[in-house]
Amino acid sequence: MAALLLALIGAAAVYFSLQDKIGKRLEHGWVLPPLELYSQGQPLTLGRRVNVPLLESELAHRGLQPERDFFLGPAETCAQAAQLTIKETSKTCLMLKRPPEGPALIMWDENLAVQELWQGQPFAPVISLSLFPRLITQFYDGQPILQRNTALGEMPLACLQAATAIEDRDFLEHSGVSATGIIRAILRNIRAGKFAEGGSTITQQLVKNFFLNPKKTIRRKVEEQFLAVMLESQLTKDQILEMYLNVIYMGQSGPYQVRGFGSASMHYFDKSIGQLNLSECALLAAIINNPGRYSPFQHPDHALARRELVLSKMNEAGMISAAEMESAKAPLPVTSAANKRPNAPYFVMTALKEFQTLGIDAEDGAKLYTSLDPEMQLALVEAAQKQMPAIEARIKKPSKQPLQMAVVTVDVRSGQVLALSGGRDFRSTQYNRAADARRQIGSIIKPFVYWTALKEHGPMTAVVDEPFEWKNARQNWKPKNYEGKSIGSIPYFYALAHSLNIPAAKVGKEVGLDKIAEVIKNAGIEEPVPQLPSLTLGAFELSPLAVAQGYLTLARFGSATDVHTLLRVEDQHGEVLYTHRDASEQALNPVTTAVLVSMMRPSFLIGTARSAGAAGLTGYAGKTGTTSDTKDAWFAGFNAQVLNVVWVGYDDNTAMGLTGASAALPVWIQLTKATQPFYMTEDFQWPEGTETKVFSRDDILKEFPQLVDLPEELSFVIPR
Repeated sequence: MAALLLALIGAAAVYFSLQDKIGKRLEHGWVLPPLELYSQGQPLTLGRRVNVPLLESELAHRGLQPERDFFLGPAETCAQAAQLTIKETSKTCLMLKRPPEGPALIMWDENLAVQELWQGQPFAPVISLSLFPRLITQFYDGQPILQRNTALGEMPLACLQAATAIEDRDFLEHSGVSATGIIRAILRNIRAGKFAEGGSTITQQLVKNFFLNPKKTIRRKVEEQFLAVMLESQLTKDQILEMYLNVIYMGQSGPYQVRGFGSASMHYFDKSIGQLNLSECALLAAIINNPGRYSPFQHPDHALARRELVLSKMNEAGMISAAEMESAKAPLPVTSAANKRPNAPYFVMTALKEFQTLGIDAEDGAKLYTSLDPEMQLALVEAAQKQMPAIEARIKKPSKQPLQMAVVTVDVRSGQVLALSGGRDFRSTQYNRAADARRQIGSIIKPFVYWTALKEHGPMTAVVDEPFEWKNARQNWKPKNYEGKSIGSIPYFYALAHSLNIPAAKVGKEVGLDKIAEVIKNAGIEEPVPQLPSLTLGAFELSPLAVAQGYLTLARFGSATDVHTLLRVEDQHGEVLYTHRDASEQALNPVTTAVLVSMMRPSFLIGTARSAGAAGLTGYAGKTGTTSDTKDAWFAGFNAQVLNVVWVGYDDNTAMGLTGASAALPVWIQLTKATQPFYMTEDFQWPEGTETKVFSRDDILKEFPQLVDLPEELSFVIPR
């Protein structure tokens, strides 16, 4: 009697415990509001080319109506409607009249280059716009997940029938646990001679997803059956099926879980679930059992066989006819456009880190609209995939670890991070080298050293490239050039283009370490700078993101603005919680900075970046960086529109034996060539107070006869 009483007490405890689990879930909602991150749909900045077909496709896809929601046509009509005065009327414009992206007005010329951008009520000029943001990923309880919650009524009947036919044919009859399903599974396992089928109902599978751990124990199986019966007593079949089809695991998109039929429809077919046909619905149902084994991309044979089994089950159940079953045996999808879009996990990490600094409570969910440019990110990934194996193959004594890289791409006008990668493979390592790694920067520092001297000198100022000893209270130091040679008297521009160490150290000693540190700080680099002689050659550590911050200030002629990934944050109801506001300030003298930028261009003609010039990349300024032990290789290069910073090295600090020119520059070239067509070619718009002066080769050789490989002429910006 006592044993029976204890058993009853134990059963009651289990019952109330399970009832409490269900009650809490029903009270607070099955799925907590997600934290969602969006990329830019079509990034628009002045000079950026408009992808008109994509723009028109987005307008149609969103169901926007001409005249009512937008106007696409001559600039004059837009200007009249918006009550604006424009200088030229030969442009084309798009005026969005209504939120969420509007009101906005974009004008572009015959080359499709954006000339004017306006936004707000009333319209005000802006330097950038993002139209039609795209969902990158969602985080549910901190887990990176792609999930599109879809009402049951919005799903095709064929999808509902396919899922129940293959996963739970008795779904409408049982009360959570199917006795006939269990018996069927046992018989099939006996015939197969192994455990081939589990017999779980859809309700039981839903219970496993929400309440239980995945361990296969008898206790968990009993709890699962109890919960399934209890759940069926409190929810309708439609509610259970809808939740199941929204949360079931359907595969991976890079590091992100694909959850539910709505998200899987986009992942596998690049279209919304409401557009799926019988064949596509059957494939989704086929994938449920084992998304890895039945992926049409990785295992098409398995996927095809499983889909045919689903169709056969549907036919047996009278859901479809034999003719419909045969007609649904269509070719499987190949990798879709949706699957080609980069999910940018390192960028997402960087954006989340920036979001955390805002102090916004995301417990009730939030929408983060980021600066990620999908086309730019895809070009970055492809550049790394193409170049990194070749770079790694040139290393004579490689590390046992894979060679790593980090790349940051920034829009010069706005400071928006358009693309970012913190490593070669996020699945192998989640360490974000772009934002979190601190590596010695080497010769990347030299432009800041010369900037300090250019306040009083110019590109043709002579510096003697001969060995010397720098003595101070803390260090006696003898800098050496990379190749161990010295040239003699040379001009500043030549020393910088060839990244010679001795001249940079001499210039640094002359101007003073404190002034160099001040310039670095004013450029927006917040990390402490050690005031040692070796500072002049970059013997201190920065992240690639911090290097991008400093170089952005140079590219903007001394106008500093924050490098950022977040454009706007909203709550789940669309209320704006944060908007990035440009807080530009003139941190460095614009004339001095312009002189420096012009002095960084010959590197592409005669210096360490000449392979980029040979590849046809003109109109850029940049600098290689190599640490003395070749553990780190850098290249930072920019034009008037885009800045790309590349780092290459080993996590364990193994020496590569490669330089910035041979390890980082190839990735930069590949990326820059791929993205160059996105923009109209535009030279630097030099600031007021400057003029351009042309120096012939003969004139230069008269003063510096030992120089070699000079072009016919070189032009530099000088103070007026």
